[in-house]
Amino acid sequence: MDFLSEQQLVFTSKRYEAIYKSLNNLIDVKYHDLFMLCAVIGFRNNNKLTVEEKGREFRSNYLSREQKATAYSIILNDNELEKKINRFEDREFIVKARKRLEEYAEGGMEILVNTVFKSKWNGEILDGSYDEYEIDIISYIYEQALEVPF
Repeated sequence: MDFLSEQQLVFTSKRYEAIYKSLNNLIDVKYHDLFMLCAVIGFRNNNKLTVEEKGREFRSNYLSREQKATAYSIILNDNELEKKINRFEDREFIVKARKRLEEYAEGGMEILVNTVFKSKWNGEILDGSYDEYEIDIISYIYEQALEVPF
């Protein structure tokens, strides 16, 4: 019943593709890791946005066991989706669940852009000369963990 094991394509958004590329090059954050981080941030803040245009993709089998468990937790706790584990056997639901993860990742990236990257993002690219993105992201996560338990 692992809906993410079937090598599904999961898409990042074209809107933030430059951020995914920059962080991959600057601090070696893989697309699937940043995607899941953003999905968690989006879910935690109840911020999901429609992905207007698909960007780069990754295969769902790149996700670790822990990341897949996180994805299941997000889907099963989403208020708009049915909270029935047997729905993961339904093809239509699987597509809906994957899209919901993409929406949360888009919302989470928006939060990172507005709160963490701020002036380092000009709407098209991240400042390549700045070398503390990793510290900024970790600091944000730490502050959020202290603010309200997840």
